[in-house]
Amino acid sequence: MFKRILIVVDPRPVARIAVKDGTALAKVHGAEVIFFYTLPHYPVPTVDAPLWISLSEDDFESAARSEAGRMLAAAAVVADKNGVKHRSAMGRAHDDAKEIIDVARARRCDLIVVGSEGRNAVLRLVLGSVIPGLITAAPMPVMVCKDRRPLAVKQSAVIVPLRKAPVRRARAAM
Repeated sequence: MFKRILIVVDPRPVARIAVKDGTALAKVHGAEVIFFYTLPHYPVPTVDAPLWISLSEDDFESAARSEAGRMLAAAAVVADKNGVKHRSAMGRAHDDAKEIIDVARARRCDLIVVGSEGRNAVLRLVLGSVIPGLITAAPMPVMVCKDRRPLAVKQSAVIVPLRKAPVRRARAAM
């Protein structure tokens, strides 16, 4: 069914799950995988805020490309272990979701695979997420992979059942 699958790669742990699930799906379908990394934008201060970045724009670009190369190489190792044919690409645009969709169209991908941390709508709005843009604008299906591990419960947490406290009646002074 799928001949070419675009898998979005980034530094988040949930992206490793997307790589694992996407390459497993590609293996089942005999599909080729395109790993794609969206490069971050150089932070430019707005208004009269002091610049807190100590990297020059060239150093930032070099570090971003180096990080992208490491992430894409790690994804390639997973694909090689599964015997899946793969290619890698990176890019940057003002709208990351549009860039991912444009790459998927240009490479004639049948599916986009992306990882999600399962944030609610408010957190997606504040912290940013490409998933809503991908789901609404992509002409091909989008597979969203989540971490399937159960949430860890702190060992120090203690659950104490509530008991009704005895009612103390004040004695009326006579």
